[in-house]
Amino acid sequence: MSTPSDGYSYSNPYYEEPAPTVIQQFNYAEPLPQPTPDQTLVAYPPEPDPASLEKGEPLPTTEPPAAPEDETVTAANALFDKAREAFKKKDYATALTRTDEAIVKLPSDATLHEFRALCLFAQAKYKEAAATLYAVLAAGPGWEWTTMRELYGDANDYRTQLRALEEHVGKNMKEAYGHFLLAYHYLVLGSKDVAVKQLEETVKLKPEDKLCAALIKALTAPAAPAPAK
Repeated sequence: MSTPSDGYSYSNPYYEEPAPTVIQQFNYAEPLPQPTPDQTLVAYPPEPDPASLEKGEPLPTTEPPAAPEDETVTAANALFDKAREAFKKKDYATALTRTDEAIVKLPSDATLHEFRALCLFAQAKYKEAAATLYAVLAAGPGWEWTTMRELYGDANDYRTQLRALEEHVGKNMKEAYGHFLLAYHYLVLGSKDVAVKQLEETVKLKPEDKLCAALIKALTAPAAPAPAK
């Protein structure tokens, strides 16, 4: 899935501030937070020393040292495992609860937020799902079907939920969040052309939605010519 350009300015048109009496769990009015330096080091180990490469020194052939264990990441992953187990059993409420607990520990993890959006989608909480996904897609590309398929015990459950979303959008054509959410799922399925049509409907209804405009541009850009042989 394509991502917006570097010049994109984040503004989530689908996130609504909760009522004063409601405890705010995650503030999607702001972009997803950046990982801590320690977590970045674990996820992206340092590259080989450029000076050594220039000298032609051979790269090490031994296994790299194990990344230092991050107790926060370990705890978040354990909660995510429980969330996925509950999701496969169609216990979407429990899956959402465990995912939220994982995000509290690891708020910068886009995968957790994307799975959170899927839990909301499965419960037909489309507006909340759209607000969550907006922050996810502003940070980077979303999932493909191979990833999505592994999360469901039965792929027919996903198809049923997608049909329900399509029906909802058909009955609420003037609600931009539905078109945006549907575009995301069409992109997951690799249906780029129909996804672009949904994104175009989104921009018509929400001209301030700069992310969708950037996605349309990226998805409709002509393919780069193949290099000459």
